[in-house]
Amino acid sequence: MKLLLLSPSRKFGKKMIKALRIPQLGLHILASLTPDDVDITVVDEEIMEIDFSMDFDLVGISCMTATANRSYQLSDRFRQRGSKVILGGIHPTILPQEAIQHADAVVIGEAEGCWGDVIRDFRKGNLQKFYHVPEPDLSRVPFPRRDFHIDRAIFNCVGLLTTRGCPYDCEFCSVTHFYGRKIRHRPVSMVVEDIKRSGSKTFLILDDNVTGHPEYSKKLFEALIPLGIRWVGQSSISLAKDKEMLKLCRLSGCAALFFGIESVSPSSLIGMKKALKSIEETEEAIKIIQDNGIAFHPSIILGFDTDTKSIFDDTLEFLARNKLPTMALHVLTPYPGTKIYQRFKEQGRILSFDWDHYDHHTVVFQPKNMTPQELAEGHQYVQSQFYSFSSILRHIPSLLGVSPIDLRRALLFLLLNITGKNSVKYIDTTLDWADNKERWLSQKDQSEDKLVQESRGFFSDQVHPPSQASKEEGHLKLEI
Repeated sequence: MKLLLLSPSRKFGKKMIKALRIPQLGLHILASLTPDDVDITVVDEEIMEIDFSMDFDLVGISCMTATANRSYQLSDRFRQRGSKVILGGIHPTILPQEAIQHADAVVIGEAEGCWGDVIRDFRKGNLQKFYHVPEPDLSRVPFPRRDFHIDRAIFNCVGLLTTRGCPYDCEFCSVTHFYGRKIRHRPVSMVVEDIKRSGSKTFLILDDNVTGHPEYSKKLFEALIPLGIRWVGQSSISLAKDKEMLKLCRLSGCAALFFGIESVSPSSLIGMKKALKSIEETEEAIKIIQDNGIAFHPSIILGFDTDTKSIFDDTLEFLARNKLPTMALHVLTPYPGTKIYQRFKEQGRILSFDWDHYDHHTVVFQPKNMTPQELAEGHQYVQSQFYSFSSILRHIPSLLGVSPIDLRRALLFLLLNITGKNSVKYIDTTLDWADNKERWLSQKDQSEDKLVQESRGFFSDQVHPPSQASKEEGHLKLEI
């Protein structure tokens, strides 16, 4: 039996800089759950080509909304060649009825509890349409197979799993829908063993909030201190309020953290479920975290209903005032399954259901206080100004960090600046939004309205229940 595990490209034909890609993990865990007699090939299309001359009996595709169209294209092609195709990931979880039109089976949510059933049913010629086991026990997640060598990025960086789940349930985020509101933990001893097995000293912790459960996080950081590793991850900005955890975080080898501050607009922050409700609190937290030697990498979203055109200059002023050398800048994207998607849909404000446009950088909805083109051009303006050549030169002192100078961190952040500068040309400010909306509305009856359903509850009578054997074998997430 030949199995292909595949992560499609977001922008087909445009390869990502390998040094800056997020290291793979999910498909490697999936491979570790697959029987030893299966011939496995793992492909990340962001950095390598698919060899269509090879024949595969079974193909597993990990699909996000931005890769949905490419995933469906590949799935259709493999099925035409005689392969059976399994689609999994966050997009098939939210839109299973859409995904099943292009696949033989769909894995809903995390796939740890049902992958054994998928393999057994395939071998028996009895694949079910849907498989779903909610919120599996992370203590049963096996160590990922890393012998495929596609899970590493710059500085031999390796992906790690420590927790899943997020209690915040933000209006624009689908994480809670996929992983649930309860934070589940991987035993600290297993995280330490995974680190030792990896052979690396540099890691990306792929949790949505590595500090989300303080008691667990402190135990984790204490266990990491003797290992002498360096790592980056994602955290709530409330970390700044917990001096003990902040100190342990730094001592454990944390070089930088990604923080979703979302907006520099006070009115936008008030409506969010954030630990810090004011710009003044946010700026104080940034200073505390950076003074502790941890680089602060903010994520900012443009296009909230409280945003006017002044948000663009306000954002640039905020970044300059706080001496932030990097950022992740996005336009608000109403992903399927989110509360904001449902609200915008009910208000008739979604302008496109073309999943290729759901990439954080293309405006797919009608903003409240500006035109779609003004939001697109404002996004391009902030990105181009912040990552202009003169701005990058001004960022250099901050890139070097605190003493002693961490040259590896400086190199990473410099690469992020260069990538940010290059990404400006991919921001689409020319989309004909009026024509796009009219075209999609004409297709609405036969597409979106019939396909958008809540996955929870919908599958109670349709998903394939896990066998006792699969519960004992371990678990896996088919989503990157």
